[in-house]
Amino acid sequence: MKLLWLFVCGCLVGAASWPIAGVLSGRFEPFDSAIGFYVCQAVLALPALWASLRFGLLRTLPLLFGAWVGMNVYAYVFGSDETRAWILLGLFSSLTLLMIPLAATILGTTARAIRHRSSARKTNASAPVPHDSHGPV
Repeated sequence: MKLLWLFVCGCLVGAASWPIAGVLSGRFEPFDSAIGFYVCQAVLALPALWASLRFGLLRTLPLLFGAWVGMNVYAYVFGSDETRAWILLGLFSSLTLLMIPLAATILGTTARAIRHRSSARKTNASAPVPHDSHGPV
């Protein structure tokens, strides 16, 4: 169920990323300006970072897939006739908008692993040391 919610949240964030980028760049497509391109990726990267810190890499992938679906559905529904005519190209070129969110996911997953490893060391540090672990006598 958690994966479904992450997918739905990804669809919503992906669909919201295009109009947010459009407001800041003045263009419909994020590809048409550098500002729109990076704003769109930042809007997607922040939830991806949060999800990867909380749930890990594999559980964050549905969020990224949902973002990709949401971006393309938004472009098809609200785009011009030209945008709809080029939807196949848009399906592939919108993958470029997931590069920084994917990097944020990997960064969050790495930070999560480090955090879990350090907390595991702290909990095991108070455990009694067996006598036979001191090495040969």
